[in-house]
Amino acid sequence: ELDVEALHAAAERARRDGVDVVFLTDGPLGDAIVLAAGLGSWTPDVLLGVRISLGAQPHRHPTVLAREMTTLDHVTGGRAVLAFMGPFTDAASEAIVLCKEMWSKGIAVGDGPHYPVAGAINRPLPKRPGGPPVALDLTDGPVPAPALLALCDLVLVPTGAAPPAALPRGVDVCRIQET
Repeated sequence: ELDVEALHAAAERARRDGVDVVFLTDGPLGDAIVLAAGLGSWTPDVLLGVRISLGAQPHRHPTVLAREMTTLDHVTGGRAVLAFMGPFTDAASEAIVLCKEMWSKGIAVGDGPHYPVAGAINRPLPKRPGGPPVALDLTDGPVPAPALLALCDLVLVPTGAAPPAALPRGVDVCRIQET
């Protein structure tokens, strides 16, 4: 049965098995960021990732997402990770740039076209300098354009799958197993 206790047990099992990151997605139990914050005290030595889709109807404006991920980063002691799921369009690039501006400068300004913002404020800055790592979730879709790959810190690939052939310097690979 899907409930918070089962989620806690799965995260604890992952921690005992040596898993580095537990990723959550919005679903029947609720908001992934809220759930990750709840798991933070139960799994003190595991990174907590949130997988977000920017699809046709994004759940949050990227500046709101950046602010909420800043809070998660503080609540978890700097252990937050943000993973964008496909489709990997210009909107994803724009969202990543806005998030990183919020985390590094404390303010984001953009003309759009997807996410216009006049001056969103993010204070305090994240606990982790520069903010949570940004990942692209490549577990279910095509490899994004090199310009988008260059904006991220890591890519998520299924266990046993090869990472993209030409990753930009500094982009790490995280192998994940769906459960």
